[in-house]
Amino acid sequence: MAGTKRPFDEDESEQNVHPARKPRMGIKEQSADQKELNRILRKLGEEVSETRIEATKELLHHLAEDENDFKNRVDKAVTRLIIGVCSGARASRLGFSLALAEVLRFARDGKRNLLNFEEILSKIAALTPEGDRGGDERNHLLGRMYALHAILLSDVLRRATEAESSSVFDAISELALQKEWIRGECGLIVVEFLKTSANEDLVLPLIGSLDSKGLLKSPEGVAIWLAARNRFEGVKLPKKVWHHRNPLSSQDRGELTRILLKNAIDTKETETPQQSNDHKRKNKASGTRQSMPSFAWGIILQQLYEADDGKDLAQFWEDCVAKPMFSASSSAERKALGLQLFSQAVKTAPAELLGDIVHANIVRCIVDQRSKSDRTLFAAAVVPLKAIEARGKADASAAAEIVSKLLEVAPFNLDKATRQTIDTLLGASDPESLVHVVKVINDVCRSPGLLPTDAADAEKKRRQLADAQLSIIRSRRSQPEQFFKKGDKPAQWLKVALRNMTDLGFTGEKISPSLHDTTRAIFQDRLISALGHLVNLPIDQAVVAPLVVVERLRSAADILATKLDDSAAEAVAAAQDALEKAAKKAETKKGSKATVAKASQLLLALGILQVHKQEPDSIEVLKDITDHFQSSKSEDSSLLLVELLLSFVAKPSALFRKLAEQVFAAFASEVTADGLQSLISVLEPKESLAGKRELFKGEDEDDDEEESGEESDDGSDVEMEDIEDASDIELVNGNISGAAADSDDEGSASDSSDEDATGGAGDKEEAEFDRKLADALGTAGMEDDSDDHGSDMDDDQMMALTPHLETIFKQRKKSSSNKQDNKDAKEDVVNLKNRVLDLLSIYVKSQSANPLALDLLLPLITLTRATTSQSTAQKGREVLETYFDTSKKQKALPTVDNVEDLYKVLGNVHDEVRLGGRKEHTKACSRSSVFLAKVLISHYPQEAWKKINQMYGELLDEWRKDAKTKIHGDVFSDWNNYSMQR
Repeated sequence: MAGTKRPFDEDESEQNVHPARKPRMGIKEQSADQKELNRILRKLGEEVSETRIEATKELLHHLAEDENDFKNRVDKAVTRLIIGVCSGARASRLGFSLALAEVLRFARDGKRNLLNFEEILSKIAALTPEGDRGGDERNHLLGRMYALHAILLSDVLRRATEAESSSVFDAISELALQKEWIRGECGLIVVEFLKTSANEDLVLPLIGSLDSKGLLKSPEGVAIWLAARNRFEGVKLPKKVWHHRNPLSSQDRGELTRILLKNAIDTKETETPQQSNDHKRKNKASGTRQSMPSFAWGIILQQLYEADDGKDLAQFWEDCVAKPMFSASSSAERKALGLQLFSQAVKTAPAELLGDIVHANIVRCIVDQRSKSDRTLFAAAVVPLKAIEARGKADASAAAEIVSKLLEVAPFNLDKATRQTIDTLLGASDPESLVHVVKVINDVCRSPGLLPTDAADAEKKRRQLADAQLSIIRSRRSQPEQFFKKGDKPAQWLKVALRNMTDLGFTGEKISPSLHDTTRAIFQDRLISALGHLVNLPIDQAVVAPLVVVERLRSAADILATKLDDSAAEAVAAAQDALEKAAKKAETKKGSKATVAKASQLLLALGILQVHKQEPDSIEVLKDITDHFQSSKSEDSSLLLVELLLSFVAKPSALFRKLAEQVFAAFASEVTADGLQSLISVLEPKESLAGKRELFKGEDEDDDEEESGEESDDGSDVEMEDIEDASDIELVNGNISGAAADSDDEGSASDSSDEDATGGAGDKEEAEFDRKLADALGTAGMEDDSDDHGSDMDDDQMMALTPHLETIFKQRKKSSSNKQDNKDAKEDVVNLKNRVLDLLSIYVKSQSANPLALDLLLPLITLTRATTSQSTAQKGREVLETYFDTSKKQKALPTVDNVEDLYKVLGNVHDEVRLGGRKEHTKACSRSSVFLAKVLISHYPQEAWKKINQMYGELLDEWRKDAKTKIHGDVFSDWNNYSMQR
């Protein structure tokens, strides 16, 4: 069939010749035995191991069929098998080597004993000749190695004489001298033989053969020595080779290092049995670099792991790997070899010994090579990092051991890949091991011997360790159970980490080199960030970490780096008293009262922390928190709390925003109508300088007092406010642009109007400035009088003019800054509105069935129309959708007492529909209208349905009659979709 190849058949040429022509061509007809042998040999080359094993069994059965011709059959089979192991086709070497071992075992079993060792070795030497070049040389060397390996696998050496076994070992040693790469293969088969098939009687002949060829002082010789020493402890190995007969002896460390790192072995001149006429040969260095570690490294490392619990590993690793391979003068090739060894050790070393493997020289090399992409080992250096990550993810204790040493020895200027590896290990460490990790961080921060000698570098190292402590906490946000033990008690590692950051951030403990104020501020910021992650937990757990920090600050009051002034100390003392009372309430109360008490603890603890951090207005905020706690029994406590949380979200600190969201979620069910109105009131002011002043009353009083006497400033403010509100004015006039336009052309229209307004205002300001300056100088109209230059003022006139000029230039300076002031004011107002919307989103998620939530509909709809920020409009619509979706999911609509008020709200929503606006506004109006309809119909199905349908009918009538209407058709589509549901 086309496209299908026939199976390979080495005798195909003979089979295609006509039988009558074969005698004339000198082709002899194959016997049945030959054909059967060829069939079996073809199966030995198959890649499927089961097929090769089956073929080996068939071969043995074939040889035993005729006892009279057994010797001849075995001789032919051995010849064909030796030739076969020289083939690189498919799995020929594996299959033929296995079969050869079984045939040798079969041939020398019991009475037969057909082949002696001299015959076998001679046949192997003859069929794998030396002196070839290229591919033939490699095939013959590998073929000889596989054939000799078959002898070892066959177990025939167990019954061999010492001379016979020595002849086999001599052949292997002689082969090992041919090429460096084949030496490693020969070493591997001998080590495997020692571990599985050898007996004590074979050890000394083997060692003697290696010694005669100068191979004992090679990496393979060391591996064979250690394998024999471990397997046969009763055998007395030769003296004067290694001290105490142990290659790993500290007295031989230099010699062992030289052996392991040298490319080729040093051999003495030896005469082999095959050499005649006293011809001698010397092994020479290959001249090629060692690109891969010898297998001997694995055996040596395994021996070090097991000997005396690995106590000698650290010194060996430093002497044989870290120093010679990773010194400043080491070649790139030697470093590449060392990186491979490091990766191997990371994979194989017991977890408790991994700290001995991670050496400063190695880490420095990795960081240096990864710092720039053009470095020689840039790609090679990432391999050990991946090995470290893989080991750490698989073994938590190994992760802790590695990262502890990495944090200790790593330079401060880490590359991105190494930094990511450290973060991965910190996240993979288990809570029990983290105690050790945190302790190492603490020790390094305070130990001069572990820090860089340069003071500036030492500070950078400490900042790196501060980041590491934050990473430990940040990486466990999805596993909060690791923060605690036995309920809500903090884990030991968490307490140690928080106390360490508190001490280094706030106390003045004496350490060397001394802690710089900048670094102390870094620890403070990392502590605040860590608490920001922890306060996002449920309220019972969120309060734990801040209390640990506050307690540490309280116990270290006498050694604080910055002493509190009288006002701050008084506020902190009052807060501490309130904190104790709140703790008692949290323990004795239940339900919502306990939740309120814990929220108060959280507020007080973080307030105290901010006072110690000397944040602006922190003292006043802490006093407000304390006052709130003391007045929590009053009726307006909920309103006071809301006002307090609003002051928190107005701050730039992410911690306080999260705190406000956390506490607000706990108090959502207790928020009153007045409290909710306080949040709504933030959404109403315009996004301008006047709006900012309305929201942040009292913050700019000093500036207002300075500017209150300037009429031009007042006029400028009004003018700029009018520019800011241009979109609203255009909406009232009926032109859809700016904030009222659809989102498709909103941005371009707004930008255009802003540019025009700014340009017009700038021209007017320039003209006004020129006019005032001309009036002051008395030069109006002097352009036409070329003879009078107005330069005849005396000194008194100039002195009298100076105040007027100062006033004019001052007004010009203030006028030019108004644009930036309005821009900053708009940004501040928008940010505050967005944060309040985050609080409202939290509220509607838990209070969707609360009738008070209905009060949010109209303000949020108005916001989507009136705001100049697209993101704020979208966020407002998302809050509404969260409200509606939560209500639908929970299948709980709010119940109201007065439905007439709800009809008024629906009418106001329809009024908003008539105003038109961006897409967010239309969607907000439509969904809110349908939701209100659902609530009303749930109370009075028949009556409400008719009335609401009538209200929609009025809207539809306007939409059909007025061609310029701003009512969007989607409003009716949504209502029709809802109406069709039953």
